[in-house]
Amino acid sequence: MQSDFTFKPIGFIRSCYGEKFGIPRQPGLVRSATATLSLQPPYNVAEALRGLEDFSHAWIIFVFHQSTSEEWKATVRPPRLGGNERVGVFASRSNFRPNPIGLSVVELLSIEGTMIRLGGGDFLDGTPVLDIKPYIPYSDSRPDAKGAFAHSAPSPSNTVTFAPHVESRILELETAERPNLKQLIADMLSFNPRPAYQSDDPDRIFGTRIFDLEVRWKQEDNNVCIVEIAPSAS
Repeated sequence: MQSDFTFKPIGFIRSCYGEKFGIPRQPGLVRSATATLSLQPPYNVAEALRGLEDFSHAWIIFVFHQSTSEEWKATVRPPRLGGNERVGVFASRSNFRPNPIGLSVVELLSIEGTMIRLGGGDFLDGTPVLDIKPYIPYSDSRPDAKGAFAHSAPSPSNTVTFAPHVESRILELETAERPNLKQLIADMLSFNPRPAYQSDDPDRIFGTRIFDLEVRWKQEDNNVCIVEIAPSAS
């Protein structure tokens, strides 16, 4: 039996992450990352959120909207296995899936009308949201569960420093629209975003967008140095 379904987003996320490179590979790893979820018509009714403020966390069901044009893959290479070993797509959280749906548990920081502030998310800016479900600790937390190759959270592997000229500039860039910018960058890059199979090149400059800024850094072994923060061209 085959059925077709059409889903309409209930809202969209504004996130600090402007591109996929650099986004943490699981929610909750970068707790300094914040995002806002705004409900859209006809779902932008405060009544629909009544009681959600009594929960500390929620599940966000969303669409990997920059992966919808990609074909799904039967096997993928999880970063936790070094990027070389393959497992079945259904044994992974890869975004290249038959249906590009993501699931993340996040902290509920506040609710103002039909806008929800989220903490610790792993969302790309502009992410469409399909549903919100409260996190129920007694049923959603299973301490005895087996996690295969991802049994425990990864530990930060990089030490992050800022070049002197960046250090003096970054305080000016921290605004209400870019909260905790320095901490966010340090937290994000402490988890190595590069592919595990990529060879070291201490002269290579990496870059990713955070808010409306382009952050550029160099990496040698496990040492990351932020060398420039500039307005993003996008």
